[in-house]
Amino acid sequence: MAGTKMTLRRYGGGEFQYWDEQEVIVDEQYLALERGLFIYLDHEYRMGTKQLDVYFNGAHLLESGGYEEIDPTTIRLDLGTYEGDTPFAGLPVQLQVGDEILIRTWKPEYRQGNGNIDELRFLTLEEEIQKARQYKDADAPHSSLDDRLDFIERRAETKTMVFVLSRVFDGLAKLVMRFPYEGDITEVYASTSREGDADTAFQIEKCSQESYDSAIPVWETIFHSNLVVDGNERSSRTSNRPYAVSMPRINKDDHFRINVVERGEGIEGVTIELLVRLR
Repeated sequence: MAGTKMTLRRYGGGEFQYWDEQEVIVDEQYLALERGLFIYLDHEYRMGTKQLDVYFNGAHLLESGGYEEIDPTTIRLDLGTYEGDTPFAGLPVQLQVGDEILIRTWKPEYRQGNGNIDELRFLTLEEEIQKARQYKDADAPHSSLDDRLDFIERRAETKTMVFVLSRVFDGLAKLVMRFPYEGDITEVYASTSREGDADTAFQIEKCSQESYDSAIPVWETIFHSNLVVDGNERSSRTSNRPYAVSMPRINKDDHFRINVVERGEGIEGVTIELLVRLR
């Protein structure tokens, strides 16, 4: 079995044609490998791209007629069947000593400037772009890679501030949270693990870093209408008293706290989320 040769040819139009050649000369040693009609290539090819030219004893074999692509390094010859009055009639024709197989793998290569990109690289790049348009295999891909990048950017531009009150009491909750970014409040949501028997209303108050560090911090509610979880309900989404934000702007390092201004008996496990779009 001869070694693999590579020849580089130049054509016009800025395109290069090159190929890998592999020659198989069948002898007793080759038959002893018991490979049958399978030919193992010394180089890879991309299946379904018509890269291969396969010659058997000088005759050009056609894909799906003279050979079959098995995997990126394997083909199987189809040399027909034995005919006539012979014990092998109807069986696939096998290789014999003296047969010669030549396999040529073509790779169109396109040049721009001083760099070259062959067709395999184009196909690989196309596959990578298609995969990049979705996060998980089960996700519906975005219509373009640009849309996917915009989606990532939007997610990166959004932060969520979360307050958790395991037990709910009237008045100010004993926690304060600093938000270290500038942004605008886009949504506020409250949920409970156990509903109260009447409406529960929350104020979210904020104060600047400078005011917080002063002797008497000044707190202001962000709402025009408070955030409410109705009695016997589990979230603010179903409230008959929708909230309205009057102060959506957040400055860097503003501090926030929760003030329970109405409380339904029995309410527990409250989580309040503020979605903030960063500036």
